[in-house]
Amino acid sequence: MVMSALRDGASGGILKYILLGLLVMAAGGLVFMDIGGFFRGGITSSDAATVGSGKISIQQFDRKVRASLAQLGMTSAQAYQLGYIREMLNSEIRDSLLMQKADDVGVRISTEEVANNIRSLIAPMAQPGQSPQEVLSQILAAQGMSEEQLTAAIRREMSVNLLGNAVQSGFLKSSETMARDIAAVENEQRSIEYILFKDSDFKDTQEPTDEQLLKFYESTKESYARPETRKGTLITIKTDALKDSLEISDEEIKDSYERNISAYNLPEMRKIEQVILSDPDQADQVAEQTQGGKALKDAVQDIVGNTTDYLPPKDTEKTALPEELSEDVFSAEKGAILGPIESGLGYHVVVVNDITPAHTTPLDKAEKDIRAELMETRLLDAQYELGNTLDDYLAAGEPLETIKEELNIEITTLPVVNRFGIGPDGKAALTEALGSDAQTMLTTLFELGEGEASPVTELTDGRMVALQLDGIIEKSYQPFEDQKDALKKRWIADTRRVQNKTRVMELLKQAQDEGTSIKDLAKAQSHTLQSAEGLKRTGEAKAPLTAAALANIFEAKEGELFALDIEDGAAIMMVSDITLPEKLSDEELKAAQNKLLQQMQTEAYTLYINQQREKYGVRVNEKLLQTVYAPQE
Repeated sequence: MVMSALRDGASGGILKYILLGLLVMAAGGLVFMDIGGFFRGGITSSDAATVGSGKISIQQFDRKVRASLAQLGMTSAQAYQLGYIREMLNSEIRDSLLMQKADDVGVRISTEEVANNIRSLIAPMAQPGQSPQEVLSQILAAQGMSEEQLTAAIRREMSVNLLGNAVQSGFLKSSETMARDIAAVENEQRSIEYILFKDSDFKDTQEPTDEQLLKFYESTKESYARPETRKGTLITIKTDALKDSLEISDEEIKDSYERNISAYNLPEMRKIEQVILSDPDQADQVAEQTQGGKALKDAVQDIVGNTTDYLPPKDTEKTALPEELSEDVFSAEKGAILGPIESGLGYHVVVVNDITPAHTTPLDKAEKDIRAELMETRLLDAQYELGNTLDDYLAAGEPLETIKEELNIEITTLPVVNRFGIGPDGKAALTEALGSDAQTMLTTLFELGEGEASPVTELTDGRMVALQLDGIIEKSYQPFEDQKDALKKRWIADTRRVQNKTRVMELLKQAQDEGTSIKDLAKAQSHTLQSAEGLKRTGEAKAPLTAAALANIFEAKEGELFALDIEDGAAIMMVSDITLPEKLSDEELKAAQNKLLQQMQTEAYTLYINQQREKYGVRVNEKLLQTVYAPQE
């Protein structure tokens, strides 16, 4: 079985975490191996974009797209429509521009720095008994990369980050005066006086004729649409009893152990604690006190005043240490105190607490883990075999009840849903049955023809499922006669709002032309002059004000009349008072400084990237992106 073969090629089991991703990419790769353009309608270019002298191939770009979308639970068509595909491509273009610029200005990342970065990245992935090199080999094999390719990718990322940080580092501190002004404006308060004119004041609005209502209905017909809905069935392979039917023999465990013996060969380990200091004199004093019998941590506290640079005891293999330390540490006796030893990180003082000789984990201790891994692999193989069988039955059009007699499956009738996953009750209908995969499976349901079944797929929670489309209720519209009363109310409400807004604008213009005060205007119109005090720019809008009205109030000039739409009507207003805070809290000032700094860094970075786009030149293959990712009719 393919699952067994893959497992045997990876001694620590890393592949089991990324196998599904590889299978997805393998399927997607069939499209992108199409050199002649047969799948792309004759498009022969395989570059998503050209950036200066470099190219971003569609294969390279698509691998990143698929990995990202798998985490988001989004289809490529949805991502394209939302602009996510283009934003990912823009990110790749930015990296390519910065990489070319780094080459031009002579930015070079040393091999040692790259190695240290890789070491820190793979350290958390190591299983008990695995060396970093073994973990690295498994990752490279799983991703189909050479060590040189990985090194190049890491060096590229470090170069891009270094140059990007350098561009933004010109703004490490913002102007305190500007930040104070910004904080003052953001914490500004305003008071207003206003006259409220309600739409409902217009009592004698003429009722519409049937002809007018019909035209109104036709112009707003989509708001009365009943969207297309679909009814489907979820078919789930029941695997509960599958595990009990599988057996792993002692011979299989022994064979796996012997074929993967390198995974159980553990290198010599040293448990060390250390401190890394930048001051050589302090390092000398710490070493002296430690050699005098004081604990290393206490000596660091005594000399430095803190233990920030102290690293507690940890098992370490030789290859994980800097070259300047490795030989001394692994030739020392247990209990030895070494240092200060200078490295690129500073001055090390090291205590060797314990030594674990190189050894091989015996079979009896490894047996439990091997059995579990083999069982997991065997279970996956069996699940995929069942999935293939179910696919065959569904493709042949076998009735579900007949399939149920042959296979151990569960049949669940799903609620009727529209294209947005909403059921008749107005709530998300597929979440209960499909969890985080609801959106992806909803897209699948709306791609099926009536009576058609989808291929078997694995959900995030491990279930193997398929969908069958049982019926389609086409899009329809609520009849005009049924909506006549609602249309009449809506017509009258809209007409009153227009009439009210027209009246308010006429009154405002007249008052502005004649210099009438808001108090006199309220008196002349027999309306109450109302007020609101202490309005905040970032505060919550309280009735009758809306959020849009509140934003406009903070754009208006003090003492001038202006009009705004509010809840159920319109108003003529005047800002009567503007108050800026005399004193700002430390938190308010700090928040403004951070915001200003972030804005300046972002603007500088954006301007720099745009400059590089002009310098190197960027061309995007829009037609290829549309063909590959856009929804297909």
